[in-house]
Amino acid sequence: MQALDPSKFQGDIDGQPIALYVLHNTRGMVACISNYGAKIEQLIVPDSQGLLADVVLGYDSLQAAVDGSPSMGAFIGRYAGRIDGAAFTLNGTRYQLSANNGPHCLHGGVRGSRFRVFDAVQRNAFSVEMRYVFADGEEGFPGTLALRLMYSLTEQNELVLDYEATALDKPTVASFTTHAFFNLNGEFANQQARSVLGHAVMICADSYFTMTDELLATGAIESVDNTVLDFRQPTVLGSRVGKVADGYDCCYLVKRPAGHGLALAARVTAPAHGRAVDDAIGRVMEVWSTEPALQFYTGLQAGEPLAGGLGKGGVRYLQQQSFCLEPQGYPNAPNGPAFTSSIYQPGQSRAGKTVYRFSHPV
Repeated sequence: MQALDPSKFQGDIDGQPIALYVLHNTRGMVACISNYGAKIEQLIVPDSQGLLADVVLGYDSLQAAVDGSPSMGAFIGRYAGRIDGAAFTLNGTRYQLSANNGPHCLHGGVRGSRFRVFDAVQRNAFSVEMRYVFADGEEGFPGTLALRLMYSLTEQNELVLDYEATALDKPTVASFTTHAFFNLNGEFANQQARSVLGHAVMICADSYFTMTDELLATGAIESVDNTVLDFRQPTVLGSRVGKVADGYDCCYLVKRPAGHGLALAARVTAPAHGRAVDDAIGRVMEVWSTEPALQFYTGLQAGEPLAGGLGKGGVRYLQQQSFCLEPQGYPNAPNGPAFTSSIYQPGQSRAGKTVYRFSHPV
């Protein structure tokens, strides 16, 4: 399978050069990352038979990415998810943010990191480092915040994201996530492959964050017991979506062992077409992260187009043809005093890691 053509991503935005960085391991895995929004545009992964396929949605040129869904594949900041009323109070000062989701601030605002150009240096064949500095007052957020992000491929067929943010001058808030849209069948090799409803999902969470009708976290956390949000056992999406649930756009509190290291957040299994989920053919993706919460998204309107223009190969992407698993901080935490703090004090740094680990059913 061919990697994307880097020449089609050459250009500039806001006077800053754009490039596509192609990463390889020795087992055939390939990741193509643009420094426009630090976006994952392609992720080629072998299945149990060694067959290579692209397991993320994305775009095959810079112009298509600019015209496309802004979140697709992006590294999200300065704050992942929705902030109620696009405002919060910190140390007695009320900050008004840019509103881009009705009256609310979504994924960092009108021009959050998904619209920004990162400084990038490819360190070797399997990793690229990207940096961006959020300015004091950018999108209404206080304080200068320096972000360093490293994408790496391992010989264990993992895509690893290591990130660290440092508050340089004022107290601020931040929460980051990665927003890849996955389809473990491969990038739409045929019409049947375009649904993820045959995927089996397991999420390591006993509880979830309650949301308003506008998908704003209320500050309450409830048990998944006896709800359609319970994925503690592997569950084929098609057994629920379109039957007892329209789809999923919800946030979980990850169940983790003592300490703050990597924890398994989710596992998704996609069988080969026409095979049972537990057959040893197909692909498995595990999500490991240091983040406390996990957003699960399939889209709530089956068959409705995702925002933006045509994807790779001229395909129109629709909801429920992919899923997102987005490790992140507590949602709407700047307005939720009961939540774990999202506050960075001047000089404070915080590091995080997310790992997407690929294998096959056993």
